[in-house]
Amino acid sequence: MSIIPKKQIVKRYKNNPVITNDMMPFSCRGVYNSSAVKYNGSYIMVLRAEGYNLKDSFWVAESNNGYDNWKIKEMIHLPETEEYKKYGANQYDPRITKIDDMYYITFCVHGLHDARMGLMSTKNFKEFKWENFLTGSGFRNTVLFPEKINGLYAALERPNSTGDIWFTQSPDLEFWGKHEHMLSSRFSVWSTGKIGPCGTPIKTKKGWLIIIHSVQIICDFEYIYHAGVMLTELNNPAKIIRVGEEPILTPEESYETTGHAPNVIFASSQIVEDDGNVKIYYGASDRCQCVADTTVDLLLEAALER
Repeated sequence: MSIIPKKQIVKRYKNNPVITNDMMPFSCRGVYNSSAVKYNGSYIMVLRAEGYNLKDSFWVAESNNGYDNWKIKEMIHLPETEEYKKYGANQYDPRITKIDDMYYITFCVHGLHDARMGLMSTKNFKEFKWENFLTGSGFRNTVLFPEKINGLYAALERPNSTGDIWFTQSPDLEFWGKHEHMLSSRFSVWSTGKIGPCGTPIKTKKGWLIIIHSVQIICDFEYIYHAGVMLTELNNPAKIIRVGEEPILTPEESYETTGHAPNVIFASSQIVEDDGNVKIYYGASDRCQCVADTTVDLLLEAALER
C-alpha cells in the first residue's frame, strides 16, 4: 500500500458556485458542465443551462476575471436542419478548443435513443456556425487537441459501449479514423464506472496534460464523479506516460455532494494563464458551475508523482 503525502493540488474558489440557475433569464433548473476560454482579455463561458422541462440550451457568459460578475449574454442558436432535429432532442456538455484563429465547440447531441457528438465554430462568440456531426451513434464525449499532431487534427473520445477513452485523428475535422484505445474505465479503485476526457489537453515540455473524469460505483447504486489527471507523449498522445493515483478533485463541499445528481464533480474545461496558473471550471452535482485554482507544475506533479 502506497501512502501519498498530504498536499493540496487544487484549491476551490472561496465563493463557489460562480454561476447558478437564478442568474439565468428563463425558468432554469441548473447551470453546469460548461466550458470556458480566454478571449480578447475576457473570460468567456459557454453555459449548459437546463430548464425545468429538462431541455438544455447553450448560453454565452462573460467575466473580467474568470471568477465573479458573470454577465449572461445571448443564447446560442442550434441547427434547424432535418438531420439535427432527428438526433438533437437535447444537447449537453460543450467543450471549447482554440485551433489557430478559430474556436471549436464540441458537444453531445442526444436523440431519442442514443447520443452522438456535434461540432460548432466561432471567431467572436457572437456568430456560431454548425459544422457537422463528429461521430455516429453511441458517443458521449469528444475533446479536440489545440493543434495538429503529425499533420492531423486529434481528439479524445468516449464511446458509451465501453466507457473507455480513445484517441482518434482527422485530416479535416469531418472524417475521423486512426482510432487507438488509451485508457480503460476501470483503471483505478476510484474509477469503476465510465470515464471521459474533460477540457482541452494542455501542452507541456513533459507531455500532454489531460484532465479526466471518472465514476466510482459504491455498493452497485451510489455514483461518485471524480476529476483526475494523466500525462501522455507529445508526438503520440495515445501512449500514456502515467495516470495519477488519486483524484485531484473529489466531491466534498455541500454544493458538490447535494443536488440533482449528488456527489458529482465534472471538470469540463480549464484555462491556462500566461504565468502557469490554471483555472479549472467544473459542474457540481448537475446543479451549478464552479471554479478551482491550481498550476501546471502542480498538475504535472499529480500526474507523475502522486
